[in-house]
Amino acid sequence: MASIEPIRRACKAMFAQHRVEVFGGAIHVPAGLEYSCAFAWDSGYHALALRHVDRTQAIEELLTLYGANLTEGGLLAHERPLPGAEARTKLVTEWLGPIYRPDGRSWLIDPPVAAYAAARIYDLALDADDTLLQLASDHLTATDTHRTLTPGGAPVILHPLESGADVSPLFDALVDTSSRRALLTHHRALSVALDAIGYDLGLARAGNHGFVVADPIFCGWHLMALEAVADAWRRAGAPGRAESFEQRAAALAAEMIRLMWSDDLKLFVGYDHVGERQLCVATLGGVIAAGSRHMIDAGIATQVADAHLIPETSRFWGPAGVAFNPLDGAEINPKALLWRGDVVWGATQYWAHLVLSRLGRIETAQRATAELGVLIEGSGFREFYSAVTGRGHGAGEVGGFTWPALILEMAADAPV
Repeated sequence: MASIEPIRRACKAMFAQHRVEVFGGAIHVPAGLEYSCAFAWDSGYHALALRHVDRTQAIEELLTLYGANLTEGGLLAHERPLPGAEARTKLVTEWLGPIYRPDGRSWLIDPPVAAYAAARIYDLALDADDTLLQLASDHLTATDTHRTLTPGGAPVILHPLESGADVSPLFDALVDTSSRRALLTHHRALSVALDAIGYDLGLARAGNHGFVVADPIFCGWHLMALEAVADAWRRAGAPGRAESFEQRAAALAAEMIRLMWSDDLKLFVGYDHVGERQLCVATLGGVIAAGSRHMIDAGIATQVADAHLIPETSRFWGPAGVAFNPLDGAEINPKALLWRGDVVWGATQYWAHLVLSRLGRIETAQRATAELGVLIEGSGFREFYSAVTGRGHGAGEVGGFTWPALILEMAADAPV
């Protein structure tokens, strides 16, 4: 990739098409035709990319998201349908069950990429106040309050949709994925059970809810966000606030190593609290926490990178990019279950880059950036790509899908 500038212009044009003025502000939908909602972790990714195009829009994205999706208990809803999306909402509830609160916000939550983005963007010299940083802080605190089994524990998800990678092979021991119908039936049953108890973790445990999982994507982003918020409060001149988030990050890192680290796989895996066992399935979600300075200091990050982020030896790194799953060489069926097979997402490429750049492995990080640029140039902004052929699939055939715009964050951290 000779220059990032043509892609920057293309990202700017795509975001302009996906911008929606709604909920008293403006957000961007990930794909204009397919995803007509304010999505929490998507908006986090959007803000990370947008800050390299228009910082004001990045901040507006997050402020609008928090205003629209924040729930009464302080959790940030996974999604909130846009006005006029009633037909999609009806279809989603037919498939997945009662996932929406009476006010329209989702009961589901997301990995806290939005909190991470808010903290990364915060700049004492540019921001009039710390409103966004406070929102990010409260977001993480609410998650720790409502979604941990013990003080200092790893947050848990109660439904596969809360991981971000809802059909990840990580959950195959807990969810029937033998067919799309079986999967939707199982997801719907989980939703019905959770709706009856208001997604309350204590009631879920007392009622023997079958899905209580410490997920490597969710926990990894929670750890990264805690560290980023601590850093931001230091920049804001609030060392006491910073220290409280730093201590929480240290406790979570230690708990993840104890509970979720697989020394055999050299990855973080899921932990099934119902069955009291690790879900020892290798996915790229297991590398996210390796971007944490606590994991770098503990030597964990180096083990992850040595095992999985050296292109010549990695089971995840294909000719065209870094896949979510170990490569199997099978042709991707774009109508099959998401997050299966040799699929590269804009996010997976970004996760790999994040770990590599923080470890100082700049040449390999630049390779990840360049590969994403080639995917965009060859197939456009797509939901996912083949790690073998580079062919684009999924949403975004018309108008584009936003996640590959993370290349702007990658190029800024390690210029190509």
